[in-house]
Order: sequence, then structure tokens, then C-alpha cells
Amino acid sequence: MDEGKISVRYAKALLASVREKQLTESVRLDMEMIFNFIETEPRFNNVLQSPVIKTSIKASFFKAVFYEQINPVTFSFLMLLLSNNRERYLKSATRIFLDLCRKEAGYKKAQLTSAVPINQALTDQFTNFIREYFKSEVDLTCLTDENIIGGFVLQVGDQQIDASVASKIKKIKRELLGSQS
Repeated sequence: MDEGKISVRYAKALLASVREKQLTESVRLDMEMIFNFIETEPRFNNVLQSPVIKTSIKASFFKAVFYEQINPVTFSFLMLLLSNNRERYLKSATRIFLDLCRKEAGYKKAQLTSAVPINQALTDQFTNFIREYFKSEVDLTCLTDENIIGGFVLQVGDQQIDASVASKIKKIKRELLGSQS
């Protein structure tokens, strides 16, 4: 079975379970903490991926690291992954779970690409613009790509505003080459 399908199934099942028990916010916070832990501790990811480390050792590790800090439902989810030998999907399942929670809460994913890093004030302006235009909360990710030369590219869902210098140069080039024929 495809890794993405497995992660989506586990994430959706967890969301349905916590929604039913009205624990969505508590488990969402747990999943954010777990996702950030996986992102910042590559050794943890190595433990998850390792076929050599026994499930019982991984369970002891999970208990030592997470048991006191997370909701029992979240801990049960971790144990379910372990018992089904699906712990390698934890990172993608947490990411998908968090995406589903954001989507359910009405958040729009947005990506802002600029040639140079932008400051917090400008990020806030873009966030407010997106919030007002789309009438929803926004989850803005900022990227830097010097290949766009200047300006910005803003992607919100399937819509894109390309105000980059690179795209303007390409447009002028096409117009000049088109007028020579």
C-alpha cells in the first residue's frame, strides 16, 4: 500500500476519533509537539525508521518521552502505530493530521516566495491581505528564491499572484520574440 494512503488513513481515523470525543484541540497540540520533535531530532526519526530496533524498545522509548506529556488518546495512537508496525509513518501522519485540522478550522495554506528574506511587518501585511481577501485564517509559509530576482510570488490554494521580476522579464522576452516573426 502507498505510504501516503496509509498516513492519510491513520490521520483521518485519529481526527474522527478525537472529534467524537471532543479532544481535537488537545490532540492537535500533542501532534504539533510530536511533529516538531521529529523535525528537530533526526535521531528520533532514525529510531522510528529502524527495522533493527524492536517494537518493545520503541514502545518503552515512546512511554519515557511522551506518556506524561500527551493526552492518553494521542499516546494510544502512538501505540497503535507501533503495534501495527507503522511507526515509520508517524511523521507524515502527524503532518496530515495537522493539515486536516487547519482545513477543518477554515485555514488557507499560502506560500510567499521572495528574492530576499522579508521582515515580520511585511509578512503580517501579506497575512492580513490574504485573511481579508479569502475571508479565512491563513497559514503562511515564507520562502526565499533568488532566481525570481525581485518582487514576490504568492500562492494561496490553487491561485497564484506572480509579481516577480523574473516573470516580467520572461513576458517581455516572449513579446519581443513574438513581434519579430
